[in-house]
Amino acid sequence: MEALLVLVGIIFLALPVVVIVLIVRQARLFRELAELRQKVDTLSAGPTPWLDRPEAASATPAPALTERTAPPKSQPAPNTRPETPQPPQPAPQDRPAPEAKGPSVAARLAGWLAQNWFYAIAAVSLALAGIFLVQYGVETGLLTPPARVAAALVFGAALILVGERIRRRSGDTEDSATAYLPSTLSSAGLVSLMGGILAARLLYDLIDPGPALALLFATTLGGLVLGWINGPLLAAIGLAGGFAAPFLVGGQSDQPAWLLLYFALLAALGLGIDTLRRWAWVSVLALVGGFATGALLLLAEPSETMATAFAAHAAFLAVLAILIPARSLTPDHATPCLLQALEKARPAFPTLLAAGATLAATLAFLQAATFGLTAWWTALTLAALLGAALALWSHRAPGLQDLAALPAAATLLLLAAPELNGGVRTALFATIQAQEGLTEQRLPLTVTLAMLAPLLLTLAAALRSLKGDPFKAHWAAASALIAPLGGLALEVTWQPADLIGAWPWALHALALGGLMTALAARFARIDCADRLRAALATLSALACLAFALTVILTDAALTLALAATVLAAAVLDRRFDLAPMSGFITAGIAALGYRLLADPGLDWAVEVGFAEMFLTYGGTLAALLAARALLPEARARAKLFLESAAWSAGGMTASLTLYHLIKGMTGHAAGQEHWVTGLHATIWTLAALAQVMRMGAGGPLRLLRLALAVVFGLVALGFEAAALSLANPLFGGQNVAGPVLLNTLIPAYLLPALALAFGAARLSGPKALRIGLAVPATALTVFWAGMAIRHLWQGGAEMEIAAGISQPELYSHTVALLLVGAALFTRALQQRSDLLRRAGVAVIAVAVAKVFLLDISGLDGLARVFSFLLLGLSLSGLAWLNRWVQSRLP
Repeated sequence: MEALLVLVGIIFLALPVVVIVLIVRQARLFRELAELRQKVDTLSAGPTPWLDRPEAASATPAPALTERTAPPKSQPAPNTRPETPQPPQPAPQDRPAPEAKGPSVAARLAGWLAQNWFYAIAAVSLALAGIFLVQYGVETGLLTPPARVAAALVFGAALILVGERIRRRSGDTEDSATAYLPSTLSSAGLVSLMGGILAARLLYDLIDPGPALALLFATTLGGLVLGWINGPLLAAIGLAGGFAAPFLVGGQSDQPAWLLLYFALLAALGLGIDTLRRWAWVSVLALVGGFATGALLLLAEPSETMATAFAAHAAFLAVLAILIPARSLTPDHATPCLLQALEKARPAFPTLLAAGATLAATLAFLQAATFGLTAWWTALTLAALLGAALALWSHRAPGLQDLAALPAAATLLLLAAPELNGGVRTALFATIQAQEGLTEQRLPLTVTLAMLAPLLLTLAAALRSLKGDPFKAHWAAASALIAPLGGLALEVTWQPADLIGAWPWALHALALGGLMTALAARFARIDCADRLRAALATLSALACLAFALTVILTDAALTLALAATVLAAAVLDRRFDLAPMSGFITAGIAALGYRLLADPGLDWAVEVGFAEMFLTYGGTLAALLAARALLPEARARAKLFLESAAWSAGGMTASLTLYHLIKGMTGHAAGQEHWVTGLHATIWTLAALAQVMRMGAGGPLRLLRLALAVVFGLVALGFEAAALSLANPLFGGQNVAGPVLLNTLIPAYLLPALALAFGAARLSGPKALRIGLAVPATALTVFWAGMAIRHLWQGGAEMEIAAGISQPELYSHTVALLLVGAALFTRALQQRSDLLRRAGVAVIAVAVAKVFLLDISGLDGLARVFSFLLLGLSLSGLAWLNRWVQSRLP
């Protein structure tokens, strides 16, 4: 029975070979028959003169996996990999014809498989035969483990020998009768060899990981040689079978991570074949297989050890994808890079290959970091090293210059994302808690080591910028941003001040600021007149200084420190002509606005003492005014921002000063909310107007400033609506404090009116906006005047409307209206404005209507006589004044 099974196995192994031999023999017979027919047709046509003889027709070969033309052996292969010869350059007056694009790699592969699918199936069958031979021995127990492995190895070697013998005798080119047959047999033998070695290691533990890896490495080198000799079919099937072999063999291993080295060797094999023969799709297959099999192995063995190895595997594949096509330790990828491809031609294939590998490696780092502490540190280190390497390599390979952004972004994300760094922070907290009971504590170095990753990227970008090229300013900007952003990421998610203390964390920022200062000095010495790079480094140094101050200073000191950095930026701009300082000033103004309004904000300003509040807000106002005065005139945009900020800060300072003054005199008890809400309305009105003023500078943030202006305006409207309704003294429950015309009605109604009027006068926007500000300003002013008159006759405690309106109060309103009308007439004469004259006439008409409708009902006797006498005389004088003003208007 066992002999019968062995016989069946031999037949099963021999059947694919017999089928292929028969197919090849039949193809040879058909080819020879076609050649004989062609010769017969040529002889029967008779002799033909040589000059008139047409070229012999040849059979169209089947679509094949075409090779990219290899360069001469005396010259290194260029890394641009052109698939078609470059057309001659057209004359300047000629219009170049559009370049014809050949079929894609996928289309060529599909066409080849459509014509030669039986070769691929035969190769797969033979490869599986070798692997199933081992499994058959396992299932039946017919052979000992060494014999099973030896059978697979002998079978694979036999297939390779047969394939090589056929290639040497009949060839392996498309025009030969044995086309693709040697590649089919050799590739199947290569897979069988790999399967036997893996079975010896995984199934039977016959060899240690070291010797197994050495044997697999030798097999891959042999495959590299065979693939270079035979063609792309051997490379494709060898790679596919090699990647699939570990999963087909099966079994368990106590050290599965070593398979990643095997997968990396296979990827190197594919990339090596590509760099020799220029088959682009072989490199794609090698990298896809390398990353995919590594991910599958991690999925099958989800441990921290495997994740750490997978991250290293991904980084190694990315480096291979960059260096092997260049055949050097320094890449030579030419432009365009990926970003330049938006305006120029498509990047060369090596650039696209490196981009894909870098992106895959970056994603692998992020995935591996979630598995534990060691995996996170490994991913962070590899991301920083890969980004630094790409930054430095791109000096001679400009096609790679934008790929460094991918690992740099991964580095910052590993520091900022709580889902990725949670294990690191948990371990650090545990270490600190364990040290709390000790007399001497060691400062944890975790935060410092984490900061080294973005610092490495900053140094690499700075060195890249110092080498000097057309993109040196971009690299200087990267060096100025990456490390500070890394520190900001740690501040947001780690809270290092709580872990290692405020002063040690601030020293990190100060040290980084010192490095940026040194870079600024270096850039300034090199660039001379062009100060862009020096300005960028200086901005970064100022940002680091401000960040350090945020860690160690109190709320008041921090706000003043930020104001001082804005002033310092203006001084540096004036001294060294650093135009980019305007950007820092803009950012500083935004930070100051946030601190003055929100954090610690107005609530803090009304809670602390007057001296601390005035020092904070008044000092900020002084710094803003000084910065505006020192800033060069050419910085119109920055000056506009400083002016609007000073306007807003000045209003806040005045309003808060008045708040503390009133609070000190009367206290802030219940029943005095009208002036508090009025002060808040004034502050938020000024903040909204400042945003509207900054909109005049334009730029991409215009819509954001419009949104902020709307939000701030709605807040101000809410506070003033409260002052007019719930907190209105006319409706009871409110006590107006202070003497006549100098009381709490001023901050409640007059100050918001003045803020709106100031905006209507200063803003240069559309006329509708100015009218929209002037109308509520006028209404609030009129309301304040009426309330002031009522306070004159009723006192602060009797402002409620239910107490009634006395006759003197009514008459005072009439006199006030007449005085306003006279003032409008005078103003109309000064400005030669007919509109003001008409407004004066309208106010007087209101006064007359008030007298006849309201005042007359409360007058009798001589009071009535003299009242109307004075009214008549006043109206006569105003009528004469109106006519005189009208006659002098144009």
